[in-house]
Amino acid sequence: MKKIPTVLILFLLILSGFETFALPQEGYIEKNPLNMPEFSLDIVIEGGFFGYTVTVLNTGPEQVKGNLSINITTDAMFVIFGDTLSKDVYIDLNPINGIENFNLKPLIGFGSASISITGLFKNGEMEYPINNLTSGYAFVIFILCDETTISLP
Repeated sequence: MKKIPTVLILFLLILSGFETFALPQEGYIEKNPLNMPEFSLDIVIEGGFFGYTVTVLNTGPEQVKGNLSINITTDAMFVIFGDTLSKDVYIDLNPINGIENFNLKPLIGFGSASISITGLFKNGEMEYPINNLTSGYAFVIFILCDETTISLP
């Protein structure tokens, strides 16, 4: 009978000792500077008939306004015309799922292609560069390429 209180006291001392092995908690890490606007854009580029389709999607909680300049250079085996396509667009998208579509046309060529996507999104005083490289295939008037998504910022 005297062994039970002794075992119980030892058991409680051992359990209370486990609290001393707690892992230290990391300090507060700030995700974004407080003076930066929190917006989020997805730019989706797809190939199709005669050229490319660009879809700009606002995935953030704030309205996004700014100038988008985009250049797509297609380096294929044989390109009749449209090896460099560009467009400047003013974007005004509502919060969460605001969408704007536009086309970059025409491109006529043939062969496997290296596709270079460059550009700039200017939101007020801030500038966000766009640089991406993908591959595809130009078949006369149809461009087959991977759907390329560029996320800003």
